[in-house]
Amino acid sequence: MDDQKTFNANQLAAAQWDRGPLLLLAGPGSGKTATLTARVARLVEQGRDESFRILCLTFTRKAAAEMRERLLKLVPEARDRVLLTTFHAFATDILRQHGSHFGLSPDFEILEEAERVGILKSVLEEKSDVLTRLVSAEKVLKAIDFLLRNVTPDANVSTLVKDAETGRQLQTLFVRYKEVLKERNCLDYGSILYCCEELLRQRPRLSAQLRTVYRYVCVDEFQDTNLVQYRLLRALVPDKDGNLFIVGDDDQIIYQWNGASPARVRQLEQDYELTTIQLPENYRCPPEVVELANALIMHNGDRAPHKKPLRSMKAGSGANPVELLAFEDDQKEAEGVAKHLATRLNDAVEPSDIAVLARSTKLLERVQVALSELSVRSHLQRRKSQFESAPLRFVTSALKLALVRSDDELAATVTKALSDCVDQDFSDDYLAQFSAALNGDQLEALGALMAESAAVPAELQTAISALVKGRYADFAKAALAYFDRVEHATEDNGKEQYTEYATERMLWQSIIREIGGEEEAYSLSLGQFLQELALANKTPEAPANSVRCLTIHGSKGLEFPHVYLIGLAEDQLPSFQSKKSGDESREMQEERRNCFVAITRTIETLTMSYGKRYNGWAKTPSRFLTEMGLMGPL
Repeated sequence: MDDQKTFNANQLAAAQWDRGPLLLLAGPGSGKTATLTARVARLVEQGRDESFRILCLTFTRKAAAEMRERLLKLVPEARDRVLLTTFHAFATDILRQHGSHFGLSPDFEILEEAERVGILKSVLEEKSDVLTRLVSAEKVLKAIDFLLRNVTPDANVSTLVKDAETGRQLQTLFVRYKEVLKERNCLDYGSILYCCEELLRQRPRLSAQLRTVYRYVCVDEFQDTNLVQYRLLRALVPDKDGNLFIVGDDDQIIYQWNGASPARVRQLEQDYELTTIQLPENYRCPPEVVELANALIMHNGDRAPHKKPLRSMKAGSGANPVELLAFEDDQKEAEGVAKHLATRLNDAVEPSDIAVLARSTKLLERVQVALSELSVRSHLQRRKSQFESAPLRFVTSALKLALVRSDDELAATVTKALSDCVDQDFSDDYLAQFSAALNGDQLEALGALMAESAAVPAELQTAISALVKGRYADFAKAALAYFDRVEHATEDNGKEQYTEYATERMLWQSIIREIGGEEEAYSLSLGQFLQELALANKTPEAPANSVRCLTIHGSKGLEFPHVYLIGLAEDQLPSFQSKKSGDESREMQEERRNCFVAITRTIETLTMSYGKRYNGWAKTPSRFLTEMGLMGPL
């Protein structure tokens, strides 16, 4: 294929890989996505007369959408031959088709965080006489997540807690929590994978059927997989010589808190007759940055054996692209970095070409304030799991109510969102009166309530009427068209309920595009549409004309011409917790990988900084500066 003419020898070998298990150890900026896409495109072209499909699993819908776009440019017929999706979306689809074995109907709900806490509270109340040591639903939720991602058998739960009685109570809670999910026809994010793995393990015929359909399986960003995801993979490709194409980099494992582990790469070698191809060539970073990255990461002992150092494929510019700044304290650091950055903007650099990275959000907040004082627009990314503006809260909660027709908590959420949208308070009691007259159908009651109120505009009344009649797409389009018009007319009035709407409306549109466009998205059943919404990332994109302020975790997979990495001091990067665990601990090695990931986001210049005091406490410069050779031993 034409795109392979520019490939180096390692990329070409991987792109032309045919059968059997392959591990592509691909360093940052190595062109791994182009290589993977070329390999998939070649398989589709060579198998034009065959009926097999290819499954490509990744970790974000955005990555899947971008890869799909690349692939379709190479091979348009790949649309019906390749499934490019995330682990969670794939598992959701399997459960939609086969969840009846667990008592789940296809339109099961995917819960948000607050709804999960609500269920745990109800279980704790239901079994208050037994669960005497588990009092905080929020704290228990973390334990539930751990049990789900580690596919913990019910019988083993009690052994994971030092105190025997607390362990027994956690086991009781875990079992009952899963029962309640199925009773209510809902799942949470973690139990989607947990239940799918259980289904494939208990129904080997289903696993065999999937293997017949998907002759080739590819996984991108393998280093981020946790145990339940790996178990899913093993169910799909159990044979030691299976057609499994793995792309990953053990030097970029920064999600150990979510179950990722360097041990998973070693497990691959035990489970498969694995061939490894390395992509050490780096096409992104200046040679000086590549040199720093190699010097840093060699201090980690828990790496793949015979790992090759990165090799820079870019010519040096002549000027040193690396700069280290020192400041008296964290406040001076924020102000100094902001001034340095503003000067760069005066040199015809676009704000979107610059990213400020840090280990913690707190440091980024200080930089954002300092940038604001210099009239530099910036965006601090904050992860969101649900829509927050009143209009989109109303639309999504009304859609959910349309699926179940009667749910007291959901009905209260809808009326609260409606009250915020139209500046009139609709009480739950008022809705309950209509509901009682309509045999408990709270959606129909909502329609009656809105039709009777003079505060509700005709456009919203028409929209809810369509929803009551089962036309959810007409409802969504009409309601959003009304809110668009109102937001446009009032954007200068600063109405609080619309402050997040414009950003979230663009996010809604991007989700619809990821699903496949309006025609495809709104042709889904209501249950499937809501599942797609629940799985979608609700974190807004940064405005085009702003400096990006990101945690290192948030920068994963991105690249920027100019990178600022701040807070390179002991107890910041590396963190206090990793120091407490020890110099050779897995936590310290992960902190080193965090630094490695951060500096390899760089395309042109890398500016690093540290303060001598943080929060009033004296700190020494980060050991990573010494390891990179930027400072002498401290």
